Amino acid sequence: MIKSISSIEELYQFIGLNRTPIDKGFDVFTHEETYPGTHKMVSAHRRNFYSIIFLETQQDGEMHIDQNVHSSQRDILFFQSPQHVFSFVRGEAMKGFLIFFTPEILLPHVSDIVSEFSFFSTLQNNLVHLNREEKKEIVTLFKLILKEKENDKLVKYLLLSLLEKSKTIFSKQIDSIEKTSEQQFVGKFKRLVENNFIEQKSVTFYAEQLNLTANYLNDKIKGYTGSNAKEHITNRILLEAKNMLTYTDMDIAEVSYTLQFSQPSYFGRFFRKHTNITPKAYRENR
Repeated sequence: MIKSISSIEELYQFIGLNRTPIDKGFDVFTHEETYPGTHKMVSAHRRNFYSIIFLETQQDGEMHIDQNVHSSQRDILFFQSPQHVFSFVRGEAMKGFLIFFTPEILLPHVSDIVSEFSFFSTLQNNLVHLNREEKKEIVTLFKLILKEKENDKLVKYLLLSLLEKSKTIFSKQIDSIEKTSEQQFVGKFKRLVENNFIEQKSVTFYAEQLNLTANYLNDKIKGYTGSNAKEHITNRILLEAKNMLTYTDMDIAEVSYTLQFSQPSYFGRFFRKHTNITPKAYRENR
């Protein structure tokens, strides 16, 4: 299985960072503070909390999120949720800020973080480039949070301000904020897939949850996104399979059973049908 990090403190032990979080559910600091102790390379893992990363410069090193690789970035804002598989090769001259937080810190104002801030979703783009004015606004908020880090109440509202400002920036650059009723419907469907794709692979299940027929759900989702409901479900299963094949030592049968295919042969046929390559060949080519 892909390693799961349960707490911020456990993450620091895992990556070799000699640091104690400000609170068990919150921490903020600069990239410069991670030197020199943090491991040069950190293997794939999931974190049971949320991350906000601002990178002013990334002259070397890489960030891997699911199947995407980000390198040589400048002035980017990056969001990570517990669903993401993350690994990195640390650069030698990274500048910027990091915030880690658990969902409880935003209660009672936000109860569903991914629903409220879609840039945390695995189904959305999680990285945005900032222009000069956006960078200035974001850096100001990070600095305020860093300055007031010991003030729990103020940190909550400053963090909410940072997230709301990020939502505004995303809405300008990426058509990912669910504004219309149709977008809200698609967002609800995607969240259902995210929460159930391992156990439920049929369109019928999701149609029933939305009080629709399977054919109507397929047509409605395709009309808005260009892909039908079945394709969205399939793509999410494939992403998880690729993550397991890339980032774990599980054999093909274990991957198959973890994804709840009744037989490894069924998983093999499914994977090859949609990727034109076998699971074994995909792993060997990574």
